Amino acid sequence: MSQPRLFIHAGFHKSGTSALQESFDSQHDELRQSGIIYPNIGRKAHHRIAWALSGGTWGWDKKGGEKTSRKEWTRLAKAINSNKAENILLSSEFFSELDREQILTIFDVIKGRKIEALFTLRPLVKLLGSSYQQYLKYGITADYVTWLHSVLDKPGESKINPTFWNRHFSGKVVAKWVEVLGAGNVTVLIVDESKPEFLYDSVNQYLGLPQGFIRPQESGSNRSLNLEEIALLLELNREFPKDRNWNEYEVFIRNGYIGHLTDNVKAPSDSRKLLTPKWAIDKGNEIGSQNKRELIATGAIIIGDIESLGSASVPEGEPVYPTEISISHIAQGMLGFDKNLVKRLPLSWIRKNLIKRYRRKLGTQALRIRKQI
Repeated sequence: MSQPRLFIHAGFHKSGTSALQESFDSQHDELRQSGIIYPNIGRKAHHRIAWALSGGTWGWDKKGGEKTSRKEWTRLAKAINSNKAENILLSSEFFSELDREQILTIFDVIKGRKIEALFTLRPLVKLLGSSYQQYLKYGITADYVTWLHSVLDKPGESKINPTFWNRHFSGKVVAKWVEVLGAGNVTVLIVDESKPEFLYDSVNQYLGLPQGFIRPQESGSNRSLNLEEIALLLELNREFPKDRNWNEYEVFIRNGYIGHLTDNVKAPSDSRKLLTPKWAIDKGNEIGSQNKRELIATGAIIIGDIESLGSASVPEGEPVYPTEISISHIAQGMLGFDKNLVKRLPLSWIRKNLIKRYRRKLGTQALRIRKQI
């Protein structure tokens, strides 16, 4: 028998990862029948495993952000090691943020199994706008141009989003994995937006599955925000009270109103898209060319048009934010609030607020009694 494999789909952010994870999760049973286990840890992706390894915080540090226990990784590793026959597939773009020692942890702990890493990648210029939108859903209050200056003026630094370059110096990221796993065990798949089927065809081939096996799913669209929605979310972030925490923001704004719009409501046909200034496109392609050279130097297996990394284009111009948005569109977003959202609130948050309500009720009752006396 050939040695079983551990496939780690390690990123990159904004390169079709969410769509693939939706497919992996939806086709969980089909994958298992084909000899590949996509572990179910209660989420469609394995972000918590990556966070358990990196020690990273999901959310606002010291304001409700969540640290994942290292035990989540050790439990999964134990389960992987106990399975001697089947291939395992893990997927999280947050694996791309691991440092060399954290990658070595995977290599050292997983026994009797060939470990391979797959990266899906888009040109940096193509993901500037979508990356900004993701950070906007994280609560930042900077407009697009201010954010662009933050990440592009001094590549490698960003006061607004320090983690940006941990994930988007793609050549340096891949080099770390090659150093640990070997060049022949690391594959970089460069996504071609003009050929949507290319991503799925290439992933099926990589996993040894028939063409058309892993396929796009109808649910979980997670479309881009239009310019009106970007302006709305930016204003929400700026007005969001500082004494409220990440739990409230994630449940009611990120996964609630805005999540409902992007997953369930089509953008109006006349809505505008976010434009990127020419200077940012030029700078992004300059860095993309650097990424290209570094990727080639790693010796990793590269599938797709690597030249596209330094010659990409997106709608160009200076973004001008609208001051109006359709009442009908807002109403559809607000319908995203339902009782299921409340179920996502952490027990610690619910307990804290129940205690406040109980104390307030006791205080009101005491005041009423004093008045009667």
